[in-house]
Amino acid sequence: MGIKKNLVLGGSGTIGSALCRKLLEVGEEVINLDIKVGYDLRNYNLSKYSDVDYVWFFAWEVGGARFLYDSKYQLQMLVNNTLLCENIFSFLDRSKVPFMFASSQLISPEMAYGTTKLLGEKWTQLLNGKIVRFWNVYSWEEPALKSHFIPDIVYKGLKNSKIELMTSGEEERQLVYVDDCINNLLKARTLKENNIHITNGNWIKIADLANMIGKKLGIEVILGDKKGYDCKIDPNETYKLFEFNTSVEQGLDIIINKAKEYLVIK
Repeated sequence: MGIKKNLVLGGSGTIGSALCRKLLEVGEEVINLDIKVGYDLRNYNLSKYSDVDYVWFFAWEVGGARFLYDSKYQLQMLVNNTLLCENIFSFLDRSKVPFMFASSQLISPEMAYGTTKLLGEKWTQLLNGKIVRFWNVYSWEEPALKSHFIPDIVYKGLKNSKIELMTSGEEERQLVYVDDCINNLLKARTLKENNIHITNGNWIKIADLANMIGKKLGIEVILGDKKGYDCKIDPNETYKLFEFNTSVEQGLDIIINKAKEYLVIK
């Protein structure tokens, strides 16, 4: 019998919401618990969900670079993500439900986000769960403190008629459009491997990405002087198991169109 009932912890975020839609699309049941819809998973009692078939652990204190590297939020991220780990992993240990933990390429202990992701990975290993590391998954999202880089600079570019980077743009990233990520997540759930990396293996400089966006919008790109954070960790061999159908050009076009629609509504 296939998996029918999914508990998605953090199903209102960028990846979680897209996953919920996909699971429903393929005929599976979805229970979404997220602080955005009233469930504080730092202390919410999960015991009544022990009968689910699979748990997706996506709930996390996260945001774009401005948020992740800001010293004001390091303690907040450390505390909140540790509380999420203690509550959710305790439930997973008791219930023995198979699960996937959403990790990240940004596992550097230099910041609270990376430190807590490493903690989550270790906890997952001890409970024999599945770790999936993401490499910069992007989609449209409304502008906010925790906005991610691509939708943030597209929005600001449209609004201000220019793109200004805080850094020189020499730092490199691997980019995965959210639809490709979700399709590969469903495949990852079925794999025997427990340490999976979802990325396409293609590095792109932030400056080149900004210039692509600037060209599409017909606006100036101004690079900063500060050296950006580079965390060039190569993925393990599991990334070769996945397919990616959306090019960066195509993904940017989607984001730009959605940003324009948002500005019209606003």
